[in-house]
Amino acid sequence: MKFIVLAICLLIAKISMAQYKATFIVQDSLTQESIDNAYLSITSSSKAAITNSNGSTMLLDLKEGTYSITVRCLSYRPKTILLEIPLPTDSPIQVRLFNLNEVEDVIISTTRTNSRVENLPTKVEVLGQEDMNEESTIVPGNVSSILGDLAIITVQRMNPVNGNDAIRMQGLDARYTQLMRDGMPLYSGFSGSLGVLAIPPLDLKQIEIIKGSASTLYGGGAIGGLINFISKTPVEHPEVTILFNTTTLKEGNMNAYFSDKKKNKGYTFFAGATSKQPIDVNSDGFSDVIYNKNILIHPRFFWDLNKHVKVCLGYTSNFDYRKGGDMEAIKNGIDSIYTFLQKEDSWRNTVDLDYKNDLNTTLALSVKSAASYYKRNINNSGVDFNAGQLASYNEINLVKNGHKHIFVSGVNFAGENFNKRTSNSVIKDYHYATLGAFLQDNWQFTKKISAQLGLRADHHNMYGEFLLPRISIFMQPNQAWGVRLAAGSGYKTPNLFDYVLPTETALKFASDVKAEKARGLNGDISYKAIIFDKIKLQIDEALYYSEISNPIQWMKDTLNNSSNAQKSVGTDTYIRVKYDKLELYLGYNHTEAFQQLAGQRLNAPFNPKDKFSATLAYEIEGTWRFGLESSYSGNQFIYNNQKVHSIWFVAMMAERKFKKSSLVLNCENVLDQRQSRFESIVTGSRSSPSFKPLWATTEGRVINLSYKFSFVK
Repeated sequence: MKFIVLAICLLIAKISMAQYKATFIVQDSLTQESIDNAYLSITSSSKAAITNSNGSTMLLDLKEGTYSITVRCLSYRPKTILLEIPLPTDSPIQVRLFNLNEVEDVIISTTRTNSRVENLPTKVEVLGQEDMNEESTIVPGNVSSILGDLAIITVQRMNPVNGNDAIRMQGLDARYTQLMRDGMPLYSGFSGSLGVLAIPPLDLKQIEIIKGSASTLYGGGAIGGLINFISKTPVEHPEVTILFNTTTLKEGNMNAYFSDKKKNKGYTFFAGATSKQPIDVNSDGFSDVIYNKNILIHPRFFWDLNKHVKVCLGYTSNFDYRKGGDMEAIKNGIDSIYTFLQKEDSWRNTVDLDYKNDLNTTLALSVKSAASYYKRNINNSGVDFNAGQLASYNEINLVKNGHKHIFVSGVNFAGENFNKRTSNSVIKDYHYATLGAFLQDNWQFTKKISAQLGLRADHHNMYGEFLLPRISIFMQPNQAWGVRLAAGSGYKTPNLFDYVLPTETALKFASDVKAEKARGLNGDISYKAIIFDKIKLQIDEALYYSEISNPIQWMKDTLNNSSNAQKSVGTDTYIRVKYDKLELYLGYNHTEAFQQLAGQRLNAPFNPKDKFSATLAYEIEGTWRFGLESSYSGNQFIYNNQKVHSIWFVAMMAERKFKKSSLVLNCENVLDQRQSRFESIVTGSRSSPSFKPLWATTEGRVINLSYKFSFVK
């Protein structure tokens, strides 16, 4: 009996002193990917562990009992679990963390792989759905304002009479930035010269921006960068949004958006109208705000033919009429005294088709086709110009998903047919046709290193063959850091509409003018962290270099190729901080863009060497939202190294939110910075005026009040 009692006591003592271990696997809650460097700690204990590259780790020497274990990792929401020891099984305990960085959930379509933004070897900056919703009430008529908020982008007023804006990236001319709508690069030549940025934000899901050369998939035009405007798609429930806006500069906007999806069918429908009255802000007798009427409709229809096949058919119609020039001529027409008036009406009609078929679990087929007819009539003080352009884009591509490779391959054909209906212009009819083939490999070399290898071959009917290689490498040593390096090439075929209005008959191309060719390098380092479990921090530092050979320049009213390269080198800094309801964005861009001519360095015109942008937003959920913006553009030159004044831009807004609606009061350009404050824009006589190059805004301060009603069933 004594022996039995002793054995029982020893057994009880052994059990009480028993030690156990627990194995953990930490994963991303969305992708189920393993998370390395996650930190596990036991509350009120010094025991801790860190996950390895497989997301796995162990806590050792655990005694019987209940433990509170907290799992932390940069950019993820901490998670606390209760653990009962001993465990019922030896199976690993799965812990899934939610990623706190909003951009983690953004899916990119421009690269064709539908990957999340943080996994791409190519750096893509995204203005998402929340940005579009906010901008739709601040500047509802176009996307120029929200793009101009980015330090890397400069929105330039191209013409003081017709009010057309264009985008410059990395210090390069606007013609080197490729603009697309839903992956369709239709905006070039005659049809790309007016109103492309007049896309209402209410009609967009997001805007995807690639800086630097991105020519593999879409062609050679993306030298300075690429901007893809992505349309909304229907949600599972009916959605209705109606917006009204009015401004102190006599602009009115009315936009409406509807969408619905039932079973395998859905639709979206956008309709918008903009009206502007002419205003002479600086009292010089000429319009600084043009007379403008714009109507846009954009219906899209979606069919899921089965679980593998999806079809989208869309139609866009945009009518635009504008008048600018002498205020008296705008109001009453041309007479013997008030002779300067430019009238334009344009009509753009586009039909597009998108077909997607998941052939199996690893292979997907996509077919895109679009045709756009653009008609434009111009009357410039009695000189008429009437022409039309038919642009088309057709593409077939395959996406093959493998274990470590995602292959994108395909062919596309782009056509551009210009026909004029007037004889008083040296501009000739032309037909451009480009056939291209491309191959891209997204290679996950290791878990922490991936690469994107691309090659494109184009044949242009007028300018011959082009071979465009591209490579991008992405290194992510841990969840906090990321490094990207990219190199690529591109080309730009000559087009007279990139330089002059159709009514200007003096300028022409030399007979032997060649396509411009470019090469570029881009690199960036990113860092993101959660500080004190509350403050989200994101920092991006980018460097870039572009060199364009055979750049086209003016020589005695003729456009020729120069033997001196156009170069651009710069740095772009982006900082984003979010704490609770407060969000801060800081951006700084420095660009040196120049060309060496006759031993002299000529600075690229209309390129602010230094641009600083800041945005501060505060939101009281469900009730109020406040915003403050500021930007500085300095060290800017126009032609012949003539330096112009620096510009400070300040804007502020307040939004009152209700259950299904919101009211926004917004003031753009609070300081009333405009070019006419520094110099006279118009010189010469009233009947024969000359206009100086525009390097700043002409409208000045503007206040707008908007009301938006939204309903989702």
